[in-house]
Amino acid sequence: MKKFVSHLLKNTQDRRKRGFTLIELLIVIGILGILVVAVLLTLNPAESQRKARDVQRIKDMGTIQAALTQYIENGGTAVASPGTGWLSPIGTPAAGALSCAGTGWLGLGVGNTLCTYINTLPNDPLAGASRACAGVGAAPNGCAAGANARPMQYRVCMAATGLFFADVRQESQANAGRVANDGGLADSWAEVTNSPAFANPVAPCGGN
Repeated sequence: MKKFVSHLLKNTQDRRKRGFTLIELLIVIGILGILVVAVLLTLNPAESQRKARDVQRIKDMGTIQAALTQYIENGGTAVASPGTGWLSPIGTPAAGALSCAGTGWLGLGVGNTLCTYINTLPNDPLAGASRACAGVGAAPNGCAAGANARPMQYRVCMAATGLFFADVRQESQANAGRVANDGGLADSWAEVTNSPAFANPVAPCGGN
C-alpha cells in the first residue's frame, strides 16, 4: 500500500513539474466550450416563458373562436365591431371586463347569449404590457421585424353578417411563422376566422 501511495504521489509530482501539453489544454477548452453552448441553448428561462405564454394565447384564441362560432351558428346576434375591433384590457382588467356578458371586453351587447358557450373571457398573460411581438409589420403599427413593442392583447373583429376573426399576438420570434402562415393579412397577429372570405384586416377592423 505504501509503495502504491508513493508511486501515485511521484506521478502527480512529475505531472505538476511538466504541466499539461498543448493538446490536453485544447481538448479541455473544447469540452468546456461545448458544455457552455449546450447549457445556454437548453437553459433559456426567458425564452421558455415567452413560448409558454404564446401557447396560452393560441389556446385562448381557440376558446374564443369556438365560443363565437357556436354563438353565431345558434342564432346569436351579430354586432359589427368598432373600427379597431374589440380589444382585451391593457393593464389590470376593470371590474366586469372579463365577463362574457355585455360588460366584458368582447362587446356583443347586453342580453347576448355568449355566456352559454364561454364562462369568462380570456385575457393576454401579460395583460397589455408592451413587448416586441413576432411577425413583420410596417412601423409604427406593426412589429417592424419583431423589434417594435406592441401591446400584448387579444382582438376580435365581427361584421354585421356574423363573419368574424379572432387575433392574438405572439411574443417569441420562434413563432413568427405562425403569424405569417395563418392565412390572414394582418402581419403581427395570429388569426383564426369562421370564413376564409372575411378579408382581414379590412373593415370592420383595420391595422396591426
